[in-house]
Amino acid sequence: MINPFNTPVETGIRVLVLLAQCAPQGLDLNRLILLDHGLLHSADFGGPESLHPSIPLRSGELGVKRHDLELGLQVMLRAGLVEILPQDGGIYYRASDGADNFLALLESEYAASLNNRADWVMSTLGNLPSDRELRAHMAQTVGHWLAEFSQDVFPDRPSVVG
Repeated sequence: MINPFNTPVETGIRVLVLLAQCAPQGLDLNRLILLDHGLLHSADFGGPESLHPSIPLRSGELGVKRHDLELGLQVMLRAGLVEILPQDGGIYYRASDGADNFLALLESEYAASLNNRADWVMSTLGNLPSDRELRAHMAQTVGHWLAEFSQDVFPDRPSVVG
């Protein structure tokens, strides 16, 4: 059976929605990983009902999320919906000028739920100024997943650029 979750297209659209929410700023891959986790499991963080089912050990998703998000970003980059912003601190991604027009075409219930969760996650978690503060906030709610990652995986550096 093919897993309907986390395909490159679905992951790419989730990333695009997150990037469109923070436009014109860009986000690095580390911040996208954390925010995507919050978007999918928003109920874990006191937000609206989660987009994906609440499965046991869902914190393990973070271990494979980097690869999934990279594949999704590649799809959106090829479509011209995401731009790369090379910075001194690393590689950042930003929604292109055509992203909002593309997203406006998505009229499904899932797309509306995705936009709602992205708005919530960006206003609740996306405003935290560093990955360290974002991880700390997430750890207060779901502390068990933080122990799975070392500081080396998510180095503390600016994750948002203007």
